[in-house]
Amino acid sequence: MKRLRKQLFPAIPYIYRQYRTKSVWRLCTVLPTIFCGKESRNRLQTNRFEERRLKISMEQKHRTSVTLSTSPRKLTLPGKKLAVCLCILPFLTRSLTVEIPQSVRSAYFLGDGGYSDFEQLFREFFLLGIAAAGVIWFFYEQIALRPKRKLPMTRLTAVVFILLGLYLLLGLLSTITSEYATESWLGIYMLYEGYLALVGYVVVFAAAWYWIDRKEVLDFVKSCLTVLSIVLGVLALLERSGICYYNSAIVQFLGGLQGTVGVGDAVSLTFGNADYLGMYCAMLLPVVVSLITREGTTKRLLVQILAAVLLATALLLSKVMNAILLGFGLTVVFLLIWAFHTNWKPIVKGCLCGVTAAAVVFGSVGFLWSRNGDTLSEKFRHTMIGMAQEETFRILSVDLNGNTVSVKNANTTFSVATAGNNLTPQELTFTCNGTEVTPQIDADGMTCSFAEPELKHCQVQVQSDRLDFLMGYATPLEVVRQDGSWLALSVGQTPLTEVPEVSSSKSLQQCYPYLNGRVFVWANTISALRDCWILGHGPATTIFYLNQYDLPALLNIFGVYALYNKPHNWYLQVAQDTGIPSMLLILGVLVLFFVCGFRKCFGKQEKWDAFRTGLLLSVLSYALMAFFNDSLIYHAPMFWFLLGIGWRQMTVGTEE
Repeated sequence: MKRLRKQLFPAIPYIYRQYRTKSVWRLCTVLPTIFCGKESRNRLQTNRFEERRLKISMEQKHRTSVTLSTSPRKLTLPGKKLAVCLCILPFLTRSLTVEIPQSVRSAYFLGDGGYSDFEQLFREFFLLGIAAAGVIWFFYEQIALRPKRKLPMTRLTAVVFILLGLYLLLGLLSTITSEYATESWLGIYMLYEGYLALVGYVVVFAAAWYWIDRKEVLDFVKSCLTVLSIVLGVLALLERSGICYYNSAIVQFLGGLQGTVGVGDAVSLTFGNADYLGMYCAMLLPVVVSLITREGTTKRLLVQILAAVLLATALLLSKVMNAILLGFGLTVVFLLIWAFHTNWKPIVKGCLCGVTAAAVVFGSVGFLWSRNGDTLSEKFRHTMIGMAQEETFRILSVDLNGNTVSVKNANTTFSVATAGNNLTPQELTFTCNGTEVTPQIDADGMTCSFAEPELKHCQVQVQSDRLDFLMGYATPLEVVRQDGSWLALSVGQTPLTEVPEVSSSKSLQQCYPYLNGRVFVWANTISALRDCWILGHGPATTIFYLNQYDLPALLNIFGVYALYNKPHNWYLQVAQDTGIPSMLLILGVLVLFFVCGFRKCFGKQEKWDAFRTGLLLSVLSYALMAFFNDSLIYHAPMFWFLLGIGWRQMTVGTEE
């Protein structure tokens, strides 16, 4: 018994350890040797050691030799460079002389002179350079660098890339089959966002998802966004005070610019239009506010607060109502979410929500009360109509029928008829709602006015071969007499035998001026989708297919004849350019992002993260503003960059 205890007790820890690790085979081989003496146990351990050494030797023979990356900086370099390039892209400028095809000249009614572009084309080339460099570096990493970077591919991520791949494939087919295939690759004058730019956007998304993978890179991206916000705010304040970015000596020299750029009532900076600056700032505001944290130094906290304040200032100076409402609205939502994740008492959180709701209500009422109009409905109508043509005839249609010209609004039909080609006030017949009326001829013998209340905004100037209908707009409605018939002069003095209507619905026509004419251009774009809903007409070809000759609509919106070269709606833009299936693919990507985002940010088992929530609300802000604005080279690259970072954060996160 003593010998048994002497041999068994030292082996008990080993037996227990093998039992815990479930090494049944080893336990069975060890038990018989416990009673065989110390020599047998030592021999067994020696055999195991030899087996382990042989196994390691065989693995080393089959393993290929690798050279580790000499510098960890190579793993963080692409993500940092990508962030810097996309932050400076909106400020790049270089005057480039462009060769404009005859089809584009005809669409824009341009002459034969030379034209240059100093904003969009150079930035598109820069975007393509970023995309090309990203693809080259990716293959360089895969071939030369060791260890290879982890590819954080999940099932949802694979689905997203399949959707984007199909989107690019449909875009390629649309470009190849387009009637304007040559123009669709890079885009056209004043709309340089062709198929290659769409490829660049997807590459930026993939690069941000792939390379913003470490905390060090993510912190650098946050610093870049902070600096970008400060620059935007400072430049907006300078432009507001009369100092334009493009007019500075160094920008003029580096960009090869000639002349100066005027300063308007609303700040637009380098975005071509105040709408695009407002969209850019509203997209950035939630994520920049989410950077305000006490984790760093006090100096860093103050800089982050300053960046958010300056960015909000730039947004306000743009004076774009939809961007201001969405940008500040979603930022307030973020602040409320942040407050509920603090350790404040419930009564404090309740008071904060009450104060916020009261501020929103009183602010909305105050804004509405400041609008023109006597009744609430009139004030609301003036809010929805950006350029109201109130003191006008409100033309709905123009009919050219033989010897008669008829101009109609909702309640009145005013007609002018002639029996021959000799046009004088005395030989013309004027009727209002079928009843002949007598004109009051001015002293010049050419201008006819009318006493009827229905025609108080209507005058007719009679010339030898034409009539000018003065209906209260800045531009008169001109009709000429030619070969025994009437022709209406439209944009670019183009003669029309009939004035085409986008829609025959009178109720829809009366809504055309709403949202600064966006209702009209949306209806115009939808009417152009009938023959292109599968593959579209080709990227950047909207101007060739929109109805530019609905003269009553243009006069009611602007008071002058204006050209539309884009739909003012990103989703309709995608449908027109590359087809309705492409639009559904983009919507699918956004839906997947928001589903994953809301689960990650507000799921019960997930830890709340301020930056992740800020990214979600920034992408949501852009997606909502896309209903009122187009995708352009000014702001779209930053959106795809944030979308890529956001998708990484919503799926696998970043490494330390």
